[in-house]
Amino acid sequence: MTATLAISILTGCSNKGNKSDNAVQPNSKNSIVYALTSSPTGIFNPLLNDTVYDDAVISLTYNSLLSFDENLNPQPELAKSYEVSDDNLSITFKLKDNIKWNDGKPLTADDVAFTFTSLANKDYTGSKYGDVEKLKGAKLYHEGKDDKIEGIQVIDNNTIKFTFEEPYSPGLINLGGMGIIPKHVWEKVPVAQWKDQKDLLTKPVGTGPYEVVSFTEGQDVQFKKNNDYFNGEVKTEKFILKVANEDTAQVELLNGTVDVIDASNLKKKDIKELESKGMKVVSYDNNLIQYMGFNLREKKFQDKNVRQAFMYALDRNAMVDKLLEGNGQVVNTPMLPSSWAYPDKSTLNDYKHNVEKAKELLKEAGYEDRDNNGIVEDKNGKELTATLAYPTGNSLREQTAPIIQANLKDIGVKLELENMEFSALMDKVVANHDFDLYLMGNNLTIDPDPKAYWHSTSASDEKGNSAWNISSFKNDEADKLIEKGISVFDKNERKEVYSQFGKLLNEEVPWAYLYSQNIRKAYNPHLKNYKPSIFNDFNNVENWYID
Repeated sequence: MTATLAISILTGCSNKGNKSDNAVQPNSKNSIVYALTSSPTGIFNPLLNDTVYDDAVISLTYNSLLSFDENLNPQPELAKSYEVSDDNLSITFKLKDNIKWNDGKPLTADDVAFTFTSLANKDYTGSKYGDVEKLKGAKLYHEGKDDKIEGIQVIDNNTIKFTFEEPYSPGLINLGGMGIIPKHVWEKVPVAQWKDQKDLLTKPVGTGPYEVVSFTEGQDVQFKKNNDYFNGEVKTEKFILKVANEDTAQVELLNGTVDVIDASNLKKKDIKELESKGMKVVSYDNNLIQYMGFNLREKKFQDKNVRQAFMYALDRNAMVDKLLEGNGQVVNTPMLPSSWAYPDKSTLNDYKHNVEKAKELLKEAGYEDRDNNGIVEDKNGKELTATLAYPTGNSLREQTAPIIQANLKDIGVKLELENMEFSALMDKVVANHDFDLYLMGNNLTIDPDPKAYWHSTSASDEKGNSAWNISSFKNDEADKLIEKGISVFDKNERKEVYSQFGKLLNEEVPWAYLYSQNIRKAYNPHLKNYKPSIFNDFNNVENWYID
């Protein structure tokens, strides 16, 4: 299955309640039902997907060259071995023998070459070109000046070599962790039209442990096991990803209609109730940080004093203590606190809740409450107002939004709230840049390279053109640090580079950083071999079974 590449370690599990014999009996031993809080969108292609819900489907149906264990060590998956050249400019992968796609055709190095070449196609509409842009000749191909990528060389059916223009430290993870797609399926469709291919997207041809049988948006995705899975026999006949909102998932787990739920947002009393009825709970660090993004295209947010004032206004410790009940931590820069690259916390401004400091910064930016109506105005009498867009279906964000509204009111900022379906929010914010502020989570990867989110070239100001530098943060110093960070291989040197980057983003606050919530999953103890980790929720899924 495709590795979801993010850094963390398994932090522990608990089963303090009654013995598992007291737990509800599963409805079937032939199927595993896994609850999702929101529906997948049907973009079941690892080159195109951009939601964690589609990721879940891809994790079951596709494979990557390598996977990564809980200690971040690369493990064989489609590749049985790899070799990095002494000059760090090339990586050669040897594929396992006799791997078949779901339609019976063999997987070869041509499929791997096609996958990575497609990412650089000038008509590719996904967000992962950055994973291959450092390959030799990728830029020429991307610009339509060459008909192939010089740095992708198929040596034989089972061997492929990648060569970079210059040393590129995230190369092994970016190449090794990408899901591989079948050339014979996707080459028939122009790349520009891939996202329109509903049948191909919702009935993926993969090599993973499971095959999609049906997809009903808003309801479920049903799978059958892949009888020809190259990595051993799949232990459970059927797998179901079931959409179950947070209000009903707990009841469904106790009723035995689902086997795994996300319990991250449950209160301590609810966790204790589940454990008392024999359910097991596993907890581990998150690859996700929650934040409020500023639209830096808007003049009012281009003054750093305003952005820092918002940070001081937000009582983020109270959010962690009250909303999360301590199940997480405040974040002060857009990096995973558990990452080896995270700066020494003592070197970061912690923006401890300080209303007076926030008001001082607003005053420096020219905003004061001149007419004593509770709202600050600029020198021309224009009030400082904004609209915060946030998604429905995530109770944590739904509870966070009014807290932010109240905190900002305390410093004289009028905030309107606008909630919408997640897909509508993505369209409004990511594709069309039509927002003041937004609430979202940022999934980060094993490698700390932040280029996809923070480099100037990762921003778009054109409506309809999606880009992951959503706020349109453009900073020459940040660009230089990002480029330096991917060009050095020494871990200590990279750590220093990313520490500088983290401090810079802590100072510039293009986002109001909120918190990182620990992941908790609750599951029926009859489910065996379930050992999720932050970078792989479906770790070892072919060996899961219900006794």
